[in-house]
Amino acid sequence: MAKWVKTKFEGVRYREHATRKYGVRKDRYYSIRFRVDGKLVEEALGWETEWKASHPKGADSLEQEAIAKRAQLSKNKREGAGPRTMKEAKAQNVVVREAQTAKLQADAAAQKSLSEYWKESYFPAAKRSKKENSWQKEEQHFRLWIEPLLGALPLRSIGLRQWDELVKSLSKNSMSARSKEYITGTLRRVLKHAYDRRMIDDAPPTGKRVGVSGPGNNRRLRVISHEEEQVIMDHLSLSDPHAWKITRFAFLTGCRASEAFGLTWGNVDFSRGCITFAETKNHDSRIIPLTEPLLNLFSSMTSGGAGSYVFVKADGTPYKEAPSAFSTAVENLELNAGRGERDKIVFHSIRHSVATRLAQRLGPRDLMDIMGWRTVQMAMRYVHGNDDAKLKALSMLAWISTEDKSANMGGMKD
Repeated sequence: MAKWVKTKFEGVRYREHATRKYGVRKDRYYSIRFRVDGKLVEEALGWETEWKASHPKGADSLEQEAIAKRAQLSKNKREGAGPRTMKEAKAQNVVVREAQTAKLQADAAAQKSLSEYWKESYFPAAKRSKKENSWQKEEQHFRLWIEPLLGALPLRSIGLRQWDELVKSLSKNSMSARSKEYITGTLRRVLKHAYDRRMIDDAPPTGKRVGVSGPGNNRRLRVISHEEEQVIMDHLSLSDPHAWKITRFAFLTGCRASEAFGLTWGNVDFSRGCITFAETKNHDSRIIPLTEPLLNLFSSMTSGGAGSYVFVKADGTPYKEAPSAFSTAVENLELNAGRGERDKIVFHSIRHSVATRLAQRLGPRDLMDIMGWRTVQMAMRYVHGNDDAKLKALSMLAWISTEDKSANMGGMKD
């Protein structure tokens, strides 16, 4: 190994190559030395011949570059700003280059239209990470309402004015407050996806800022009576037997519509006498018992393989939304005539009605288990006081108090 030779400049030294020449003298390998945090650090600059090959004609020598680099690093250390070593400088340059590359990529991506970003980035990610019914709803929102109006615009050009145009368009089409909330929510998630990846500079606005917020208390008030249930089922039995089956199932279980849509024959266990709802809104699977009416319903149906859907339409495809025959039946029977919006019968009213009926016989815990609720607050919406039970309980307390008083008075007399 060749010996190191100190130059007249502090902390700069070199060693010579055994055979290779640099001009008339031997090629030199330069390094610089200095202390950082009390430790001696030595960093190499390389061979003169290699340095010369990568520098233009007339550039300073490698020795001059070594002197300048050491001086700059020493200054950075004294002033407490900038890299203190060549290794730190290299790492910093990598970070800067990566940031610059990311910005160039983001700028290029941001020039893409909203439709292009949806197809290439957001929608594939949504299909990988979300439940089928969720991404299908988003696809419907985008295709029917967002894309026709904003799809051709570059991502970065979508500002408050474009949001206002979308909301105005939805309002012109007599869209409900809840539907406007859902559709604008889809656009917000697309732009949030782009914002998180630094493809746009500003986060999407809140619903309140664009004049779209939840409709407040959207609970259904209407409880379907047994008589109304009967006439609806009679109507469906004649108009659409397939809709009759899924509606009958909803009345017998109180399940969410999406849970009935996604139910497969593999979820129905006749040997154990139970049904498993695996695809639920809150992602918590739950099991309910197979009652005799449910067994009668299933016995009237032709079961398929474990992965086959239990409830299908006349064309054999699974349900993705409530059967139109149900709303047609309600309309033909004039069950919603003169009713307010929250007092009208829709398919979800079945779940509300079943919960109301079950709450008359079950406590909050059992009600939560059957309906698939996580919080007791949901169950308590349906649990109402029983005046007769209250009267009996209070009367019992009065009787106990009287007995206690008589016993105490008897003891005093003795």
